[in-house]
Amino acid sequence: MHSIFHLKRQDRIGWIGLGEMGYRMAGNLQRYLVSRSLSMTVWNRTPAKSAKMHQKHGVRVAKSLEDLVAQSNIIFTSLSSDAAVEEIYETLIYLAGLVDHSIIFVESSTIYPGLATKLKERLAVTPQHTYLQCPVFGRPPVAKAAKLVWVTSGDEKAIKKMCLYFTTMSKSIIHLKTTNVASACSFKLIGNFFVVGSMKLLAEGFTLAEKADVSQESVLKFVKAFFPAPSWIEYSQKMVKGGAASKENGFSVDLGLKDVGHMRQLAAETGASLPTADLAYNHLQAVKESGKSDQDWSSMISALRVSSDLDAEAVATAAAVASVRSSPYIPNSPLHQK
Repeated sequence: MHSIFHLKRQDRIGWIGLGEMGYRMAGNLQRYLVSRSLSMTVWNRTPAKSAKMHQKHGVRVAKSLEDLVAQSNIIFTSLSSDAAVEEIYETLIYLAGLVDHSIIFVESSTIYPGLATKLKERLAVTPQHTYLQCPVFGRPPVAKAAKLVWVTSGDEKAIKKMCLYFTTMSKSIIHLKTTNVASACSFKLIGNFFVVGSMKLLAEGFTLAEKADVSQESVLKFVKAFFPAPSWIEYSQKMVKGGAASKENGFSVDLGLKDVGHMRQLAAETGASLPTADLAYNHLQAVKESGKSDQDWSSMISALRVSSDLDAEAVATAAAVASVRSSPYIPNSPLHQK
């Protein structure tokens, strides 16, 4: 038992990305590390977030990515987009080739499968390092409560070592038991498809209730009683409030478009039909084109309300709905833009 604890004491953890998810995840991990007389080093593109993390949780703030790599043998990344992940890993992979110690990289973002494969292959040039693709399910409040669902893919031995740390941030772990890191990305997109599909279903139901003069509050009570899933209740409450909820503690329209775009591209590449994602993408795009991309993605209901003549003031949204309805658009992965 003593030797295992000693091994964990040798871990030097680095964290990159302190957005709404990363900040809360890193905070939970840091609390565990402090309880074991350990700590972590953090780096964020916005220095103020690193400073806040230091003040609240006592983490060490890296002077640069070079400093973080030199100080860490485990590095978590939690970033908002494929472009950000590719940019950060371009530097990390270069720096990893300059150090003598081995590093386990744990990438937890929602990215396109091909990008994960590309990063693993590039890192394999320096074989002492390991790349794991381990995305998470859950919104910021879930991350804060340490009740995320982790998904693992990559080297089995490295994953076994990391599970101790994953449990400090989650309620459960789904092991895909594969070294194919693209599988975890596909899994995350499928999971997010269930989320956006459910959200679209709720949006249509609440819109129909409004048109039929049925109390939305009564429908909300039905959802709570018959479909008591936390996500269904949360999105239903946002929609009943008008579908214009802030992205704070949520998921913005822009990020929703990124994820749904990835789902549609994966469907196109695999020959699957995903009409629900096509419709959800169009509604989200309409909300974005009306200037509301900073809202929570549950605001897709506003596009449905416009097309149902329930929002006379949203002329811009109505025009956007009309413009995207005729020609669905599947965005290219960042991998194909270079």
